[in-house]
Amino acid sequence: MRRATRTLPRSLLLLLCAVALLGVSWALFVPPFQAPDENSHFGYVQRLAEDFDLPGDSDRPLFSTEQLLAHDRSNSDQTAAVLQTKPEWSKAAYERWRALDARLPDSARSDGGGPNPASSNPPLYYLYESIPYLLASGGDIFDRLYTLRLGSVLLLLVTVVGAWLLAGELFARNRLLQLVAASFAGLQPMVTFISASVTPDALLFATWSIAFWLFARILKRGLRLAEGVALFAVVGLAVVTKGTGYALVPAALVVLAVGYARLRRAHQPGVPRRRVVVVAPLVVLAVIVGAWLGTARALDRPAVNQVGTGTQNPAPTLTSFNPREAGSYFWQYYLPRLPFQQRFGGMTDLPAYDIWLTQGWAAFGWLEVKFPEPVYVLLALLTLALLIGAVVAVVRAWSRVDRALAAAFALAVLTLLAGLHWTEFRTLVGGSGPFNQGRYLLPLIALMGAAAAAAVSALPARRQPVAAALLLGGLAVLQLASLGIVVGRFYA
Repeated sequence: MRRATRTLPRSLLLLLCAVALLGVSWALFVPPFQAPDENSHFGYVQRLAEDFDLPGDSDRPLFSTEQLLAHDRSNSDQTAAVLQTKPEWSKAAYERWRALDARLPDSARSDGGGPNPASSNPPLYYLYESIPYLLASGGDIFDRLYTLRLGSVLLLLVTVVGAWLLAGELFARNRLLQLVAASFAGLQPMVTFISASVTPDALLFATWSIAFWLFARILKRGLRLAEGVALFAVVGLAVVTKGTGYALVPAALVVLAVGYARLRRAHQPGVPRRRVVVVAPLVVLAVIVGAWLGTARALDRPAVNQVGTGTQNPAPTLTSFNPREAGSYFWQYYLPRLPFQQRFGGMTDLPAYDIWLTQGWAAFGWLEVKFPEPVYVLLALLTLALLIGAVVAVVRAWSRVDRALAAAFALAVLTLLAGLHWTEFRTLVGGSGPFNQGRYLLPLIALMGAAAAAAVSALPARRQPVAAALLLGGLAVLQLASLGIVVGRFYA
């Protein structure tokens, strides 16, 4: 540990300490099962850890007897997404729960595993969380839940490191800009909140951040076997974490193809070895993804996330595609609805603002805990300022910008957006209501951090430290304010 801390830049080490402290605070302050779908994700982990089996058995109850008792006595189900309801904090209720929990048989932990809404997720994150679950197996269900949350906080630190490394490749290891990018990734309130709960999104943020760093490293330093294998291993891990991981595959293939083309143009000796540099990463991806696809097929279960309220209510299948209807949906998502356009059921007036910005920045609990509207107006202005600053920085440095790297980043963003919008369009046309949530854009958090750093770099050199300090200080204030409204929501 001493050697590791000596090799880490001091600013990164201090940032990781601050992010870890905030992550632990979020993990402990948010009441049990008061993060999106946390009850389902915990049930998945419990099923896997207790029986080494996947949930989704229609002959079993949704959750274990132990978990159902915890839900009932903590009032978690009634509290979720209902601002007027509070969790149960009575000491007498706690003692009654302890007495009932102590009388449960050992089988009360393993009798769940039914049609869990999370059961269509690949198992990688849940396998990871099985380790802290088993380490805390001697405690009660709340001990295990909080331990799983702390396991997710470790993934948040990986996300921060990925953003730091990406900025190092993009900005020639400028420590100030690296600190800005990594701080944006680690101090953005929604990233911290989600990464301090039990959810595969925490692992998705980490894998995407590391993948973006490897994109930049390969295209800037050259394609080598180790980096190529590492990239496609990380992409494979993202795929077997959540279906969103597939959006990384096209961009990773572009990076591999461009890296190989540049390797050939360099006229380096060893043609067979150059072929291995291309083939080996593809084999690694095929092995990781193929293992999960084969397992899912053998178990007769979906290999990709099913959209809907659960395995008993899958997303509708489109029998035809209407380009005009799709164009109307896309227009209404990002621009005000025109008078002649028909409103899609459940969509707000401007979803891009209400979903991507409001929920993407700060919407806690089951998304019902929010700031007053003026706060989001300020966040919208900050987002716009950072985007404009990033564009200015890119335009100024256009002659030095790696076009292939910019294309890979753009392809990853567009593929993610296309998948999310296509999924939501299917659900809206099928009558299931909106699908998207702000956190679905947060796998891009490392790129967002790099954009913030680019905006700072567009300023005169003497003003960059002041701008960085203001941005980091503002994020810290927003973090504390976010914890404050969570405390008011659940404890006041």
